[in-house]
Amino acid sequence: MAEKLKWAKYWASKGFSVVPVHYVLDDGSCSCSRGSECDSPGKHPAPSRWVKYQKECANIDQLEMWFEGRFKNYNIGVVTGVVSGNVFAVDVDIAEGKAGQDTLDDLCMANDDLPVTFEQRTGSGGKHIFLRAPEGQTVITGKNVLGDGVDTRGEGGFVVVAPSNHKSGRNYSIDDWAKNNEIDDCPDWLLEIVKTDAHRYDSTTLQDKTTNMWGDLVDGREGYMVQLIMGTIRTWWATKGVLPTVEELIEDAWPTFERKAIARGSSLAHDNRGIDQFTRKAQYQLKRAHNNELRILHGVEPASEQNTNVGSLTSGVSRSESPSQTPTTQGFRITDWGMKRYAGEPPEMEWLIDGILPRRVPGLLSAIGGLGKSFILLDLAMKVAGGDQGMHQETALGGRVVHNGKVVFFGAEDSANSMHRRIASIGGPNLRDRAADNLFVVPMPDAGGPTPLIINAMGQYGVTPAFEEIRKQLLEIGDIALIIIDPLQAFAAADINTDPAAGQYWWSLMSHLAVETNANIIIAHHMRKDGAFNITKATQAREAIRGTTALVDGARWAYGLWAMNEADELVLAQKMDNIEAGVGQCAQGAVVKTNDQCDMHIRSFIRGETGLLMDRTMEVSTILDASTKLDRGQTRAVFEEINRRWNTSEPFSMAANTTRSLQAYLHSDYGMPKRAAKSYIEAWSTQGFIESTVHDSKTKTKGIKVIKAPDQPQSWSAYG
Repeated sequence: MAEKLKWAKYWASKGFSVVPVHYVLDDGSCSCSRGSECDSPGKHPAPSRWVKYQKECANIDQLEMWFEGRFKNYNIGVVTGVVSGNVFAVDVDIAEGKAGQDTLDDLCMANDDLPVTFEQRTGSGGKHIFLRAPEGQTVITGKNVLGDGVDTRGEGGFVVVAPSNHKSGRNYSIDDWAKNNEIDDCPDWLLEIVKTDAHRYDSTTLQDKTTNMWGDLVDGREGYMVQLIMGTIRTWWATKGVLPTVEELIEDAWPTFERKAIARGSSLAHDNRGIDQFTRKAQYQLKRAHNNELRILHGVEPASEQNTNVGSLTSGVSRSESPSQTPTTQGFRITDWGMKRYAGEPPEMEWLIDGILPRRVPGLLSAIGGLGKSFILLDLAMKVAGGDQGMHQETALGGRVVHNGKVVFFGAEDSANSMHRRIASIGGPNLRDRAADNLFVVPMPDAGGPTPLIINAMGQYGVTPAFEEIRKQLLEIGDIALIIIDPLQAFAAADINTDPAAGQYWWSLMSHLAVETNANIIIAHHMRKDGAFNITKATQAREAIRGTTALVDGARWAYGLWAMNEADELVLAQKMDNIEAGVGQCAQGAVVKTNDQCDMHIRSFIRGETGLLMDRTMEVSTILDASTKLDRGQTRAVFEEINRRWNTSEPFSMAANTTRSLQAYLHSDYGMPKRAAKSYIEAWSTQGFIESTVHDSKTKTKGIKVIKAPDQPQSWSAYG
């Protein structure tokens, strides 16, 4: 079967409508009649009547006629949209001058990670991420739909696919990890942006707004203008019970915009971002508000936010300039806090988890999606609520739980049924019985839906009535040891990942709540996908936590969970029962940030039968330490095998990317990490035990030859 036909059938098996596409000739021109004058070489359909395949898929007979006949050497394209199962493509462009990957990263930081779905590498080095929209919902096809360098190909759209060639000289391709991936459903937050009937005017997504190092707006000023106007309208309605006049709105909001926005030309008016445009937009949005068309007012009772106690919504000062916007406790006298207050021995450190988590601090537990952070937090909740300091002392996150009490778990992602199943799989009936009166698990999807605790209104951060109600109930419950909020983004109606002021405000609020309730507060959060699979150190895990520096620095404590590196996972799969590499069974974790003295050593976790990550650090460390060393008998066997292979037509090679690789042999047969195997080989070569020399004088093939056998392999400095 012709290679292109195989690929065409592959794409058809994915549910796509497949069509032949013109290809790029050796001189860089297009195979179409326009040749070198073509504006889109190798990127447009070849059949003159291809439009019909926007409505129906070509059958196998048609594909065979195309790709075994006239279009045998042509590129391949697929139509997106309803005809292909309502699949669309997010097109991330990283060509020169394009910031597609940065835009996508920022967009995900502001919302949530995209699911692990089917994707391909484009000829320019970018990528097409394929997602499925719900039935009956179409997705727009357009440029920069998701921001600079991120297009969408939806209804009526079309993309070139692997293994097509590209004018750059490269080919479209599919990475090995993605080949067997199913096309996942589009997340709700993304669908709201890309759907054809999206009301874009009300939304101010992350790419609409860019600030310089001082926090001043240098781009997206129109989006910020609309946000500020609508925020002011909402504040008037929620705190005063009336809508402002145009003049009142301008008096309140224009000074903030004028202070924050930067003119590119001689003035904001010169840039068409001045008071006249501000007035027109204010008039338009007020008209919509009076007609009940402004969604930001839906569900907001007039004058319902007059008496918020913590971080008022109506202080009238910009969030980035007002320290009074953070929650405060009662006043104090500086002179009450002289050195006499610190005389004598300091109080002993109090812990929730011995050596790992200090008491009464707000903190962050971060992991990449799908690793199991919600499950491990629910396990911690059960053990704090159901354990004691006598016969039933529990362990979590690598340490002993040394303080017990009531726990409140707010989960925004799992239903009550899902929570029920997880609870049933943790700890056995005895633990569940002991936790019965102490553990409160609130599945937000079944309790009215996730509700924000902080909100950005008129450019200011403040608390919501929902926060005040939750705070009141927590204080009424009393004796709370731990509060868990999962995940952060669902409880913050703000750019919590990108705006340092939002992060600072959030942690001030959480610190205040921790003091009031005498409890630890742990917030579940995500890591960025990029780089999260290559973590080997706690510092790298800290850097992988999604969001601004302020979001991590504002936490008193942060714990990271990440996937174990592939080399170590392969070793464990060889040495341990019921471990399979590459399916997320092995993870590592550590305290990655603390304001106190904590154990920051990396712990190793193995997923148990229930799906919960279990601390098995000692066992894993023993196996991995042993895997980096060869004993005398193993060394003798390796040298015998090197010698035997030298006397065949397939001697070992120093190269790592060949079937004759000695490094690969040590990895596969002795379970050695590749870095350890490489160190051994380099040591043997440096110390004159082996050499790489010509094995076959005719072909000039090189191989590894034994010069002498080592006498005392244990004394080598092969792998330190």
